[in-house]
Amino acid sequence: LMCLSFKNITIIILVVWSLTALSVNANTQVLKREFDQASYAFATKNYVGAAKMFKSLSEKNDPNSQYNYALLLFKGVGTPTDLEEAWYWAWRARLNGVERANLLTMDIAKMLSSEEAESLQIRLLAAVELDADAGDPRAISSVAKTYFYVKETPDYEDGYTWALVAQAFGQEDVLDIISDAEAKLALDEKLKSQRLANEIFSEIVNSSSGTN
Repeated sequence: LMCLSFKNITIIILVVWSLTALSVNANTQVLKREFDQASYAFATKNYVGAAKMFKSLSEKNDPNSQYNYALLLFKGVGTPTDLEEAWYWAWRARLNGVERANLLTMDIAKMLSSEEAESLQIRLLAAVELDADAGDPRAISSVAKTYFYVKETPDYEDGYTWALVAQAFGQEDVLDIISDAEAKLALDEKLKSQRLANEIFSEIVNSSSGTN
């Protein structure tokens, strides 16, 4: 368990805006201002306001805000301690590429039962699959990572399937999953996953085309 005081918690609150967190659109500058406001609120000890703003940005899938909100939930700063919510948002940040979230997810996991962890895994998978079905390439990678890294024992078949879909959309952060899965799976398992990956890919492409 990380022991952090109010004095030094500011050291690991992320205050750097990441344009990769959100698609570039007309709302980007508004969202950036919201992130800056949340960071300023924390820096000026408006912890409740900061937690509310980081939560709002987390729900908009900003990785740095997800990490910050998870940390606040873990430490009970600006919001009551909630280990389940902290685990969920820490993993959302980790799946979105925030390296500092790796340690946070492990710290929180030590404090949860296997039953609680399994329930949270189901929730996490449902959330990232929903985004993936909408055609978000980063979310497709997150589905693969959830199957492969979040569960106690990697799900090689499903992880491989979704990693192939993510790769087809140009995501390079799943290459290690593909390599590891191909070393573990039998030929018939790989072929089955490849067929399913093609089906999922076609469904996502057709669904995206239908909305344009």
